Amino acid sequence: MNEQHLEPLIRHPEGRALRAEVDLARIGRNLARIRTVAGGREVWGVVKANAYGHGAVPVGRTLAAAGAHGLAVSSLEEGLELRHGGVSCPILVLGGLRSEALPAASAEGLTIAVVGPEQLAEYAQLLPRHPVRLHLKLDTGMGRFGLLPSELGDCLAALRHLAPWIEGVMGHFATADDPDQGFALRQRRVFEGCLAQLAEAGIHPTQRHHGNSDACLRNLLDQDTHLRPGLALYGLTTLTEGRQLGLEPALALVAEVARVKVVPAGTTVGYGRTFVAPQSMQIATLACGYADGYRRDLGNRGVVGFDGQTFPVVGRVSMDYLTVALPLDARVAPGDPMTLFSVDPSSPHSLERLAQVLGTIPYELACALHRRISRRYFP
Repeated sequence: MNEQHLEPLIRHPEGRALRAEVDLARIGRNLARIRTVAGGREVWGVVKANAYGHGAVPVGRTLAAAGAHGLAVSSLEEGLELRHGGVSCPILVLGGLRSEALPAASAEGLTIAVVGPEQLAEYAQLLPRHPVRLHLKLDTGMGRFGLLPSELGDCLAALRHLAPWIEGVMGHFATADDPDQGFALRQRRVFEGCLAQLAEAGIHPTQRHHGNSDACLRNLLDQDTHLRPGLALYGLTTLTEGRQLGLEPALALVAEVARVKVVPAGTTVGYGRTFVAPQSMQIATLACGYADGYRRDLGNRGVVGFDGQTFPVVGRVSMDYLTVALPLDARVAPGDPMTLFSVDPSSPHSLERLAQVLGTIPYELACALHRRISRRYFP
């Protein structure tokens, strides 16, 4: 995906041309590198939110072929998308399911997280007819889904009824990326205490997983048998440990130039006239906007790559288009591809750098990429 040698984009039927280029080989290598520091633990590869914008089915197939134990998603719909896309490995639905969805989950062999005590009685009634593997989620400090440690004792009797289907126990770190590991270590102690309480009640899940990407990179896995990397698989971690491990970003966003025109000094560009040309220049309009997931607040702040250089995004980003300023001597024409997101983490238009500009995280930008963007995969 060399920016100086991009292939012409294939036009959509309506005339737009915009694609996300995804290097599946990089994702496979990222998985292999994560496994080198996982201490032999198996991997649940997280592919929720359309694999963080990269494309769930192609990425899921890649991870399964590369040796992932299974894939983790957020919802029933995401799990079914993978199954219908030919993915046969275990699929864990992290967000849990309402009881009425259990028959569909059972039919497709999905594994379900139990995310609250209110589910236990209904699951106990349905599982003999619609069996699924369960992973009990514990709230060790995230404050969202999961049984609180204070609730666990009252739930033990119900959990014994579910024991034949309980395959795993899981938690979720809130601060694994924080240099101060105090709260993460506290969560780990809470998790281990809950596991001991379950064991005393005769419940012995074969899988234990609390660690996400950052926990793996910072060796916070302790007695876990599995780990759940997400952002690290896509090379989007901002931790120094991730760079040292050689994790590689795998996604570039490329848009074609729809029109180029020379404008005189004083010309205003875009809604609100937020950019005024300081001198005569070229304005290139690209077929990408906030409806595609390119953030509106990158107007007058972002840059794009073209012919080995970067040029500023000027004016407001609109629904379907954005505009770029180039000098008069730049050789640019309609149909030329420009790179909006670079796979080079040091580039000023990498997801990491653009996220810094916006005060957010790189995976928010990746997850925002709309499905109307075509995706091209490299083996």
